[in-house]
Amino acid sequence: MRKVLMGLVVVLVGIGGLVTLAPASEIVIATPEEIEGTDIQQIEWENIVHSLVTVPMIRFNRDMSAVKPFMVSDWSLSADGKTMKLTIPQGLTFSSGNPLTAEAIKASFDRYLKISPYATDLEALDKITTEGNVLVMHWKAPPVPALVSLASSYGGLVDVKTAAKITAEEFNRRVVGYGPMVVDEWVQGSHIALKRNPNFKSTFPEAGNQGPSLVDKITVRFIPDDFTRVTEIQSGNVDIIWRVPLENVADLEADDDIVLHSYLQAGCVMFYVNPEAPNLTDVRVRRALQKGVNRQELVAVLANNAQVRHGIMSASMAGFSQKYEDMFAKEYGYDFKAASALLDQAGWKDTNGDGIRDKAGQKLTITAMIGTDYPSSKKTAPVIQAQYKKLGVELKLREFEGKYIKQAVRDKKFDLGARRYQWADGDMLTYLFHTDSKNYAFADIDQLVNQGRYELDPAKRAEIYGQAQALVMEKGLAIPLVTNVNYVAVRKNIAGFALAADGQPFVTDLKKK
Repeated sequence: MRKVLMGLVVVLVGIGGLVTLAPASEIVIATPEEIEGTDIQQIEWENIVHSLVTVPMIRFNRDMSAVKPFMVSDWSLSADGKTMKLTIPQGLTFSSGNPLTAEAIKASFDRYLKISPYATDLEALDKITTEGNVLVMHWKAPPVPALVSLASSYGGLVDVKTAAKITAEEFNRRVVGYGPMVVDEWVQGSHIALKRNPNFKSTFPEAGNQGPSLVDKITVRFIPDDFTRVTEIQSGNVDIIWRVPLENVADLEADDDIVLHSYLQAGCVMFYVNPEAPNLTDVRVRRALQKGVNRQELVAVLANNAQVRHGIMSASMAGFSQKYEDMFAKEYGYDFKAASALLDQAGWKDTNGDGIRDKAGQKLTITAMIGTDYPSSKKTAPVIQAQYKKLGVELKLREFEGKYIKQAVRDKKFDLGARRYQWADGDMLTYLFHTDSKNYAFADIDQLVNQGRYELDPAKRAEIYGQAQALVMEKGLAIPLVTNVNYVAVRKNIAGFALAADGQPFVTDLKKK
């Protein structure tokens, strides 16, 4: 694996122009998954890399209680929620040197609307106009989900003039945007090297540093093996690791050289269920699988660093309803007898005494696709396999990359497909179960999800999303499992690292002591 490289900067000191060499500052970060690309507008999921190379105009503060300027000098939303104004500071430039003006930002969002897989976040956007250095976003309806998107990495700004000169693939390999760092090189299967963007300025009021990065270089290494990530930070070869393996939490907490940061996953770990798969066409079988999982045992396997989840949403998401979570726990929680009875009613019985139910000469065998980059799924899958075996269900486990599973679900080439998602708003249901997701197509679910997108009243919105989840569960389209408590480990010689309540990192103050 790549070792930490110490660069050199020339510093003039002393009498007569003596030259001494000082090491350039570098921070090394390890993540379990490799990025899809560097262009936030072309990809389906983001990680720490995107927070470093393309930042949004606005961001939620650390406790997610308010939206603050991040690179604009001011922003406002009209009382009816239909006019958003953002003032762009004078003199800003992209990392390419091209001017970052209101017109350039308009061009960035025009491109986002054309190519982003999450363009529907902004479907309520009527038009964008500019008034000098003020960007005006006109909305047909209050931008409830759009606000979350605009304040996340997906609201990051890219230099459309540079993008127009090269292919989309080339731009995805080396995005030109506005962030504290710039892509230097991306070695697939190994790492991505980022260097300081001297043109960067932030307006975030909670940041101590509002200028260029305090480090010269950040290297993000892709290390899928849990053990290797932990040993690398313990040895000092890595400064920060994302997604600390749960079995190592206690050891790292006891390490005097390391600090752990935690956050509750805004989402859940679950299985998609294919109602068209041969052994899953009967909803009673799908209901049996929902009721046949003892989620407390899963939490125990995860060293109690997780919460039992019976609905699709977690308490760290806007639009969550504890009322519906309690209802789902009662209706779909672990009940071995009820699950067995449902399988009996569906005609699946163990007729030959081998412990596996069968019907018409066919065994009740189901295949679960497990993500190699979903650590909690890998740990809990064998437990679920054993639980289902007691029910007389043979669960076969097959491991694939998460992006492969996503496509298999869309292609309907799966039985059960593991999914782990992270998004701080209930509008995520649009990308999980709405027709637009290409995973499922049910008009009654679509209607509720569409309604929830533009409901301003938090209580009404939670009720709508609760009803939408109820339809998902009733149809047997998903098996929610757990919500993770996630950890990021940081060596104590790193200062300025912070996480928002939803796990989004703050990086403008990041430096080496």
